[in-house]
Amino acid sequence: MPTQRAEADAGPIRTDEARKKVLVIVEDEADMRAVIRAMLSADPRLEVVGEAASATQAVEIARTFDPGLIVLDHRIEGDITGLEAAPMLKAAAPNAKILLFTAYDMRNAAEQEPAIDAYLRKDSIAELLPLVQELLGLD
Repeated sequence: MPTQRAEADAGPIRTDEARKKVLVIVEDEADMRAVIRAMLSADPRLEVVGEAASATQAVEIARTFDPGLIVLDHRIEGDITGLEAAPMLKAAAPNAKILLFTAYDMRNAAEQEPAIDAYLRKDSIAELLPLVQELLGLD
């Protein structure tokens, strides 16, 4: 079951003709990134513009694209975790919603981290697209 914080701002909308919501995926496993991308691509209003395996890569991508939402795994490459990277990502893309999407039971930690807007366990992957749509105000 997903957990989410309520906030008024649903993130930026790009001004291109499709007015797609821009997303970034931060996940160390390439196969899982592909699954997440495929699921999110089912909604033509969503555009995944970047993928990263580490926090360093993710911050650079977030600064470049100013995404509306970042799907963030907890276990990522490098010395810091996704939970630790969340404040850096929020600083790089202040309007982005950050969804902690992990295999671990981290509900309490996610709720305690102000940079995390929502939490979903990977065993609830069927709820990923509806939660992303809700976070971006597309439901």
